[in-house]
Amino acid sequence: MNEPATPHEAAPVTVARDIDTGRIIARGGDGLAHGILERTFFLRQVHGTTWHRMSPTVLPAGQAAVAQLAVARLQAAGYRVEADAEYATETTQDRYVTDGRSIANLAAAIRDAASPAEVSDRLEEVTAAHDGILAALDQLLHSLAAVYDGLGGPADRHIAARMCYLAEHRLGPITADLLPTRAELADRSTAPARPGTSLPAAPPAAPAPTASGRTR
Repeated sequence: MNEPATPHEAAPVTVARDIDTGRIIARGGDGLAHGILERTFFLRQVHGTTWHRMSPTVLPAGQAAVAQLAVARLQAAGYRVEADAEYATETTQDRYVTDGRSIANLAAAIRDAASPAEVSDRLEEVTAAHDGILAALDQLLHSLAAVYDGLGGPADRHIAARMCYLAEHRLGPITADLLPTRAELADRSTAPARPGTSLPAAPPAAPAPTASGRTR
């Protein structure tokens, strides 16, 4: 991850309205700052350098409030922000635990695992059918494909097909590789994977029927 150990030492972030385009623009910062901006209705632009512009989905009446929210979140993470007076604020807003951060925490847990069995146990969240991380990414790509199929533009059908291709021919092989990887790691040990845990207890046996057909 691009999260700095001491965010306040990173380059300052400027948030200001561009004179030429009228857009609210954010420049500076590092990977963590960029992620905060992108979760606050800013779109990443990469043209030589990385910068961000406020999404056109934000109505003009709400742009100042959104810019202030971005400033508050950046300041909460320890960044020095230089903003137009209209967007400056002394407040901060702590970041919530994002889905990306949850996956990063899972990656750290795998890296710090004490045994192959524990790694296998952690991978369950990645490879689980239907609602694991990889399954969710597959659903996301197919949902994007459905959106583009419905837009009807000249290139939209091609983009929809590309999303399906990514799901089936890029994501699919990753899933196919990780499933046996998890099993291979588990087969190296029969001990419970996570320290302090035990295997779930077996469900109680069904009551035996009596001669009359009633259960005891």
